[in-house]
Amino acid sequence: MFRRFPHITVASLAVLTIGLGACSNTAPTTSPSADQQTASQASPAANASESSQGSPGATNPESTAGPTQKAADPDLSSKILTGEVAGVKLTKLDQLPDLDKALKDVDAQLEPADCASTGITQIGAGATAITKTGIESLLLSSDAAAPGKYKGYAQRCSSVSGTVSGSPFKQSVEMQQAPAVEGVNDLVAVKTSSDSTVNGKAVNAKVYLLVGSVDGTTVVAQSTTLTGQDPSPETAAKLFKAQVEKLKG
Repeated sequence: MFRRFPHITVASLAVLTIGLGACSNTAPTTSPSADQQTASQASPAANASESSQGSPGATNPESTAGPTQKAADPDLSSKILTGEVAGVKLTKLDQLPDLDKALKDVDAQLEPADCASTGITQIGAGATAITKTGIESLLLSSDAAAPGKYKGYAQRCSSVSGTVSGSPFKQSVEMQQAPAVEGVNDLVAVKTSSDSTVNGKAVNAKVYLLVGSVDGTTVVAQSTTLTGQDPSPETAAKLFKAQVEKLKG
């Protein structure tokens, strides 16, 4: 069953991290174990990422990174964390999500209408872990400007509603106080909640997301639940910090 996890997590990442439910193909079930059993029958589902009116506390108040950063390592695959980290077991993703175009080729009618692009591009590596409550994940991007772009997206799309593939969809987002991480530039923290109907089932997805850049590489750490439970900011922060240390080391 473990070999099916990447398929499920890519679906979640490509929707939950981004912020828009691409409900056309996949249906998140009520628990990770149920996802494992139905993964072969389901195709990518989706949810949404958002952000409230950007508060100053949403960015890292103690960032020590300078305004200019060196180019990102082109071999991001060798830099992604895998194995036992922060109490979860990360497995490298073979299929990477397109966080900026999650709703490409999907019939989506949303308000605001310009909330289909998150600004998180150039994903070069990723890893995920399935837990009893949901999904923990890491992504690396070679676009050092992604945190600022994502913050703009989050502020612009703090509340989204409409339909995706004919199913009702709505989401809300709150910007959070970002943890202090030395050397990280423009660290953004958000907590999102989205409600959708996938294959006739109501899905309440909640996400805690950290996005920040270090030495030209953007790190995305995310804790996701698909059952209405609160995600784990602590786990996401530990994963983020561990990934930053690996990049700096």
